[in-house]
Amino acid sequence: MMENFDEIIYKYRFIIGGALIVIILIGSGVIFFNYYNQNQQKKENQKLANLKQENDQLRQELSAQNTKQVAGVQTINQNQGSKINLNTATAEELDKIPGVGPARAKAILDYRSEHGSFKTIEEIKNIKGIGDKSFENIKDLITVGE
Repeated sequence: MMENFDEIIYKYRFIIGGALIVIILIGSGVIFFNYYNQNQQKKENQKLANLKQENDQLRQELSAQNTKQVAGVQTINQNQGSKINLNTATAEELDKIPGVGPARAKAILDYRSEHGSFKTIEEIKNIKGIGDKSFENIKDLITVGE
């Protein structure tokens, strides 16, 4: 029986050798893939840590300021008591109102030039995109004068 085993090994030596080489290559690939994924994960974790640190620094800077910072646009601090006059404000001043960007600021100016001065602050709801909900958020920040 030993002779048969030796004959089988000799007869199929290339197939067995090839199978061993394939097993070694697959094992090496798995090890490399695992190593690569670990390095990628370390890089991503480092990026996340850096972003978190930057985020914390920005939060501290913003909380130290007198004005709020919303989506990169400086807005009025409600505690300061200063209101924006819809009848005299420039586009830049109107842009400081939360929810009023450059397009709505232009729409307010266009409305003012077409219809004259605002009589009440509620009249701002005539501007497209400013409804009851938006008005509730900004009514304490705007005025039409005395």
